[in-house]
Amino acid sequence: MESLLYQSRGDEKKARDTGRGTQLLACVGDRRMTSQTGAQVSQEGAPPRFLADRTLGRLAKWLRILGYDTAYLPQLTPDGLVREGRRQGRIILTRNTRLLRRKDVPPLVFVQSDHFRDQLKQVVEVCHLDPKQRLLTRCILCNEVLVEVAKDAVRDLVPAYVWETQEVFCRCPRCQRIYWGATHRDHVLDELQRLGVLGTEELVG
Repeated sequence: MESLLYQSRGDEKKARDTGRGTQLLACVGDRRMTSQTGAQVSQEGAPPRFLADRTLGRLAKWLRILGYDTAYLPQLTPDGLVREGRRQGRIILTRNTRLLRRKDVPPLVFVQSDHFRDQLKQVVEVCHLDPKQRLLTRCILCNEVLVEVAKDAVRDLVPAYVWETQEVFCRCPRCQRIYWGATHRDHVLDELQRLGVLGTEELVG
């Protein structure tokens, strides 16, 4: 299926200072990992699955745009985040420095920046994500993998011009939203380049 378009302060300072000095970006319980070993938090050979805390909704959306399974449950407390991360086997993404002091947490990435672009770049780097391999293959609302559908099946569900000019359509199996590709994929790639996630050479192909 081709890629488609979507429609305490002392502790905080310590975490920031440590991050600057050693690129400390993730921890698993009491075991710290740097960007060089961050990919180990996912199962061998499987793409990482994420659980974002309530402050990281925009980051969760863009990880879904990249095609990565990213749960976003803003109603969860920190304890609930830990429980769900462990139960679902997900890497927790958080800005909460208190979780860094806990020894019972599942794989965790402490997101250092308040700025969305820096957040995405950090997660891509520390978890060794491929920004293009799964690009635009997941519903940004439901987090479900999109399913390709026959063109004739969506004739009455999309604008006439879209139906006449596009050949590939997909549907979210949960919310039934229809997605289509082509020109908008280039717009997403341009945005990823502006975010610093893609280099110029990666835009080719």
